[in-house]
Amino acid sequence: MTHQETPMRILIGIGGGPEAFTGLKFAARMSGQNCPSIELLYVRPQDSGLTSGGMEVRVARENILDWGLELPGMAALRKGGEILRELGAIKGGSEWRHVQTGGDPAGEYVREYQGSCGGTVVLKLRTSCDVTSTLVDEAERFDADLVIVGGSPDPVEGLRRYLAPKSLALNVAAHCKRSVIVARHLEPGHGHLVCVQETERSKAMLGRAVRYARACDCPVSLLSVAPNQTGQESARRAVDEADAFFRHNGVVPHELLVETGDPAEIITELGYDFSLIVMAESAKPWFAKTFSVAHEVAARARNSVLIVK
Repeated sequence: MTHQETPMRILIGIGGGPEAFTGLKFAARMSGQNCPSIELLYVRPQDSGLTSGGMEVRVARENILDWGLELPGMAALRKGGEILRELGAIKGGSEWRHVQTGGDPAGEYVREYQGSCGGTVVLKLRTSCDVTSTLVDEAERFDADLVIVGGSPDPVEGLRRYLAPKSLALNVAAHCKRSVIVARHLEPGHGHLVCVQETERSKAMLGRAVRYARACDCPVSLLSVAPNQTGQESARRAVDEADAFFRHNGVVPHELLVETGDPAEIITELGYDFSLIVMAESAKPWFAKTFSVAHEVAARARNSVLIVK
């Protein structure tokens, strides 16, 4: 089995609105091609009883499943599991089991299923006062190849990109060391728009871009945007080199596109017709990523954006 055929590990953040579930069809499609391991994670706030030392609350939380009740978040995870089952990604049944972490007796609840192709599907409930850091931590613990987090359904335009608080998805994209999809209306059948440049960082992401396209059997279009006329030759070379790389790895791109103008604006506009806009991560530190093209597109796009790391 080659590296690109190795089953992927996909972490999906559930919670924060309907966009959180948009990655499930995408993950299920990969189950038909790549047999991934999938984890659905819901992070719920810590109870006030834990921080105040309220022993009665802690004991109640330890025994809550024995009472036939659900902790907040379990219903959302159950819904996600049911959607994956309907999509054919899950078979068999399972029960919640408790895993103690960080000194919290109700820290984690886990429900594990067998995937339809032999991988695993895990539903996990974690307790934390910081959702972003917990998602980032879980991506490392799960050794995720791909993290999917529901983005705001409305793109962020104008000065709001810099003045408004970042959404959970954009915060995760800025802090996580794993590739992140900011998911909006993520329907897997419309292909990937892979954005390339003649830079080492862009070239380095091509292997992962190929892997993601192969894993979901999604058609690929390649795009390079030159900021001005003098950059057109470089943009053309970037597209041609990426085309050769994809072909060498068994994926024939559907089309090659070279455009001139503001990169974020053009990528956002052309990307609307695709399931996924694929871009390399910025070299800027996390606190400055808002000003990078990749994160600007992730904030402005009306559809899903994958930032490859």
